Amino acid sequence: MSSPNSTAAQVDLGKRVRAARSAVGLSQRELADHVGMSRVAVAEVEAGRRRLSSFELAGLCRAVQQSPEYFLGRLEAEEVFGAAPDQVAHLARTAKQLTVQDQQQLLQFAEYLRSQARRR
Repeated sequence: MSSPNSTAAQVDLGKRVRAARSAVGLSQRELADHVGMSRVAVAEVEAGRRRLSSFELAGLCRAVQQSPEYFLGRLEAEEVFGAAPDQVAHLARTAKQLTVQDQQQLLQFAEYLRSQARRR
């Protein structure tokens, strides 16, 4: 829940951070470790109660492999993820539970599907 001091932009940023984090299958702790923040700070950002510094935004973009435009609200989730974020998050969570060999096979299959889609 957002606080009365949260701006609409902060709340939207928080939702986008949560969606991107979930889409790549990271916990708040894992994202915090990648970005160099505390888990509490990530939770505060996701709740719309804390702003990100430019350095934190850059780290966030690297951690979840997204552009700043997504986090700044210039792109919608479907444009970034190519599917509904919850579907991508489900795929990431499922893939995370596979063996390394199975993950490699899944990646090869995804590349195959992408190459087939380009031919259409």
